[in-house]
Amino acid sequence: MTDRPAPPEKSWTPLTEAGRGILDAVAADPSSVLLALDFDGTLAPIVDDPADSVMAQESRDAMSRMDGKLATMAIVTGREVAAVRRMTAVDDVPGLEHLVVLGQYGVERYDAASGALRDPEVPDSVRIAKGRLEQLAEELGQQDPRDVGCRIEDKGRAVALHTRRAADPAHALASAVPRVREIAEELDLHCEDGRNIIELKSAVTTKAQALRELIDEVEPRVVIMCGDDLGDVPALEVISEWIGQGHPGARVVSYSDEQPSMADHADIICDQTEGVSSLLNAIADRVCFTK
Repeated sequence: MTDRPAPPEKSWTPLTEAGRGILDAVAADPSSVLLALDFDGTLAPIVDDPADSVMAQESRDAMSRMDGKLATMAIVTGREVAAVRRMTAVDDVPGLEHLVVLGQYGVERYDAASGALRDPEVPDSVRIAKGRLEQLAEELGQQDPRDVGCRIEDKGRAVALHTRRAADPAHALASAVPRVREIAEELDLHCEDGRNIIELKSAVTTKAQALRELIDEVEPRVVIMCGDDLGDVPALEVISEWIGQGHPGARVVSYSDEQPSMADHADIICDQTEGVSSLLNAIADRVCFTK
């Protein structure tokens, strides 16, 4: 377990030189900044039912202030693009007209400015996996009362088993993981672990690949990546390499006691989504008041 300090309540704190210098780096040239953010647990609070997730209004307002002023502002998520478009209201509420959404770890893409959408077909293996996971969730509850309450989330090209609503979430996850991995092996699918969740996806893609593609496309001077869970670690490692090469950047972690080891990957640590909102407002202040 990490011994790094927890962030201030509803706020954020830098942990490294890169973190301490990021606001000045942004202010020096906002138009050269690539800001990439995870969705669940970073821009939207974690909720029992993923379908009820909504982007924090404070973060949306801060991002709206920066819209069109940065090189690129992108959401990089395991969710479907369609779900993120709904949960951010990007098409219905003004303010995020230049947002890029990379869904399913970059398999899907939506550019709000042009309306361009990349949306590949769902493989049969994922459809089969959904039925298998639904059966597994039922069996787990029948075999042990601690595992009652597992639910399945259909994510298009991926399907996930959530244990957050189970009677004992940690026990349910421990019970489910080996059996989900067996299903993945049978169907040639890839497993992705997270907070009270295990996900099966068809493409062996990561947020690191999605972020690298954005960097190659945008050619930024400053790169910031914000995340909260194990699936974000590969992208945070891309930022670590970026900083190691002498470029300005920051790894931002939305910290939760459910994943304390995430603090080891942070240049800036935030008190969950409220802390991220506070940081985004600080960045927006520097962007908007730069002469």
